[in-house]
Amino acid sequence: MPKVSVIMSVYNGEKYLRDSVISILNQSLKDFEFIIINDGSTDATMDIVNSFKDERIVLINQNNSGLSKSLNKAI
Repeated sequence: MPKVSVIMSVYNGEKYLRDSVISILNQSLKDFEFIIINDGSTDATMDIVNSFKDERIVLINQNNSGLSKSLNKAI
């Protein structure tokens, strides 16, 4: 079980997503899981997340339901 869970919700965030994921993965603490909620994106969000081959990433896809519901689901 990881010490920390980092959560992120993304909806059509391809412009900043790659940099955001890289920033989280490059933290000095390595014992964490990174839960990303794809909140019904219609852009390249899925392709970007799937391009990372890191076992700490947990991807959850859902229909668009908004930031609050998405973050609560991640928790």
